[in-house]
Amino acid sequence: MRIIPTRPTATTAATAALLVAGALLTTPGLAQAATPRTAPPRVSASAGDAAPGQAAPGHGVEWFQARHGLPRTGTIDRATARALERVPDVEVRQTFRTAADLGPEELANARTVIGVGKGAGIPEQGQVIALMTAMQESKFVNYLVPVDHDSLGIFQQRPSMGWGTPEQITDVPTSSRSFYGVAPFGSNPGLIQIDGWQTMPPGDVCQAVQVSAFPDRYAQWERFARDLLAQESPTVPPIP
Repeated sequence: MRIIPTRPTATTAATAALLVAGALLTTPGLAQAATPRTAPPRVSASAGDAAPGQAAPGHGVEWFQARHGLPRTGTIDRATARALERVPDVEVRQTFRTAADLGPEELANARTVIGVGKGAGIPEQGQVIALMTAMQESKFVNYLVPVDHDSLGIFQQRPSMGWGTPEQITDVPTSSRSFYGVAPFGSNPGLIQIDGWQTMPPGDVCQAVQVSAFPDRYAQWERFARDLLAQESPTVPPIP
């Protein structure tokens, strides 16, 4: 009897393929060879990054600049200042968590605010309010060129609103005296001209002096200002 060879069907071919695949999977090492592994991507850590979404103390400005594609100078230049104005308050607080996040010039300006307060006999509560105000307005950057309208200096005081000349406003001791209300010029009430300021919420006192379009933003810096005063005040002499 002649045996007529049969042609393999699609079903038998698929069965054979499955058998071969099974053999590969049960043979040690062959499955790994068939599917090469890829190494996980490496993530580079930035110097100064403490954790995702958090800046390490002293690196806040650099951390903020990296997040927003700005040159990582670690100083508040004009571009950084404008970017800080556009982000939510929570990100600004992440940027400035401690006094270590202030640059040397900004810290020197903060010390001047404290020294002028001491020289004028302003109680510590008043000094805290001044520090809160300058922190919200400028992060203690002494702006010699207006950022908003004609606002200048660390308190963002405006010549057109009676706070003095540009030269007076950009002199940190002089602008501090204006804020405290002890300058011999100007038409605006300063701190000590606000009735009952000693017992008011500090943020409300800041607003009473500044008359800002954003009155609720000062209060967020109270803890920062108190810590800054406690850290720096012992070594700051009075400035007459």
